[in-house]
Amino acid sequence: MHLGGKGRGEGWAGIVEANVEEDAAVAQALRTGKPVRVGSAGHERVFGPYYAREAAIVPLTQDTIVVLGAPDGGLERNDDKLLTEARAADESVVPGQAKQLADELELLEAVRSAVAVTPSPLEAAMTALASIAAEALSCELGLLYLADGDRLGVAERGWKLAVPHGDAVTSLRNVLAHGAFPFCVQDAHTAPPPGTIAKDKGIRSYYLLELTGLARGVLFVAHTDAAPRGFTLLCRRLGARVAEVASTVLGVGLTREWTAAEAVRLQTAFAELER
Repeated sequence: MHLGGKGRGEGWAGIVEANVEEDAAVAQALRTGKPVRVGSAGHERVFGPYYAREAAIVPLTQDTIVVLGAPDGGLERNDDKLLTEARAADESVVPGQAKQLADELELLEAVRSAVAVTPSPLEAAMTALASIAAEALSCELGLLYLADGDRLGVAERGWKLAVPHGDAVTSLRNVLAHGAFPFCVQDAHTAPPPGTIAKDKGIRSYYLLELTGLARGVLFVAHTDAAPRGFTLLCRRLGARVAEVASTVLGVGLTREWTAAEAVRLQTAFAELER
């Protein structure tokens, strides 16, 4: 679990975790007991949701790892210097209650926004909920697929969906039929998005969530080349709660659609009887 740090490290305290099965550099650092350097020409995944041009993963013990990052490059240290800086960073970390309360407030605000969406008209509600989910998770792209009517809501926040909407509908329909939820991918290069959405090479990480009940469907949110990063534990909690609320809101919208259509049908049928 990520306890704290400076810069992004402080902002992500308590909401990031590393997995030695998925994060090869972290596993290597623990195995060798030596700093592991990660670098690339562009922003690439270092561990968890963290992307940077350069980083050094420094193991202090089997329980404590310090990651020194340079988002724009310029991390030039020998191993001794890295160890000194890592120890200093470790000693300076003091997890605080204020950060936890701020995270809880962020979750509350996302849920409030989703609950406030008007269920009708349904297409507008879908777009609004896709936008709320994308904004809450700081994503540039949000898609909300509803099985009833094969409908799609699209939120583009600095990134345009690179495939036709019909292709995206087919891809998400197949995910709903055969996928496991929730499904979070921190590096889309190693596990591309479903179906033809994978043609969008600018997607860097994505999160798939199921909509349930009457509003059976899929919520898809993604980080892109516009701001490459992954999903923190807080992001995943936010996404799950927004998907839960979206299911309820859209379920109400579908019920209103049905009642309106049923009222028209019954009025027509009674009018036929009176002829």
